[in-house]
Amino acid sequence: MPDQHHDLSPSSFPAWAVCPSFTGDPSPRADADEGTRQHAALEAHLGGKADPLADLGQDAREAVRWAVDYITLTANGDKILPEQRVAYTVPDNFAPGGQLEVYFGTADAVVIHPPGNAADLIDFKSGAGGERSHREQLAGYALALFSMRKRLKTVRCHVLYGRNRHVDSWSFTQADAAGIVLPILETRQNPDRPAVACDYCGFCRHRSTCPALVEEVALVAPDHDELIAALREPAAITDPVIAGKALTVARHVATWADAVRKAATKLAKDGATVPGYRLQERRGSRDVTDINEAFNRTGLSPEDFRAACKLSLPKLADRYAKARGVKKKQAIAEIETALADLVTESKPAVALVADKS
Repeated sequence: MPDQHHDLSPSSFPAWAVCPSFTGDPSPRADADEGTRQHAALEAHLGGKADPLADLGQDAREAVRWAVDYITLTANGDKILPEQRVAYTVPDNFAPGGQLEVYFGTADAVVIHPPGNAADLIDFKSGAGGERSHREQLAGYALALFSMRKRLKTVRCHVLYGRNRHVDSWSFTQADAAGIVLPILETRQNPDRPAVACDYCGFCRHRSTCPALVEEVALVAPDHDELIAALREPAAITDPVIAGKALTVARHVATWADAVRKAATKLAKDGATVPGYRLQERRGSRDVTDINEAFNRTGLSPEDFRAACKLSLPKLADRYAKARGVKKKQAIAEIETALADLVTESKPAVALVADKS
């Protein structure tokens, strides 16, 4: 697989277009892990490997199959190049080969259509999309492809969102792509680049020290002069008293943010257009209403079927109480005693909550 990251990776271009100081938080995320699995399956499927979807759940398999069908239809019989490393280079007499590599990235799929003056460039996202645009990222890939293939005149870019089977697409000329990418690179490489509080703050490793975000928070606590230092650098708080006061401010900010989100959502549901946002329906949770019938229809062995089921101890206690005619507390005690050697308990989570005593 090609190298995945560069200091000027196009995957950061959408964030830098808003905040040039953004730096992605390297902390692992469950959604990122799922995206990695689906991307690996997509690459394997496009590469013709056997059983490429074996490690995915049903919804993920359907999403990847949909993406493969879309890419195949887009290729229209031309060769599909999965996981393509695309690099943007500029002339430089002092660089090896006379070309300086400014950045590189990895496109999920590229199709160069004969005779070579048009291409399709596809990027797959495992999520539903809608929260932010990836136009700048795809422009970065397109500009790199233009620099690699001089005959290209047009690059059609497609972003596939697997969760809701949605596609965003744009067509770029080299001038179009350069007009988007070069200003982003220029601002990012400026040592005096600004920081901007924005939707990407939650994914930034600097969010606890960002001056722009601190300024936004400080606006809600103008009378707390003693908190200013703590607000500027929360990670450096050592005084428990200051920590408590700062935490109270944080709770107020969170409450205010929830209220704003609720009000804005109501406006959108009532038909208003909220600039920069759109309503998106999320799929509700799904439950099987008849376990026995599900077992009969799947045709699985009892062992395989049970391996896919999860037993709810609270619900089991409810059923036990009704079946035995005992109180819930007694049912819980008897169930825990009977199943003591079968129950495992994960490590308890610790959270700081408000003391209302």
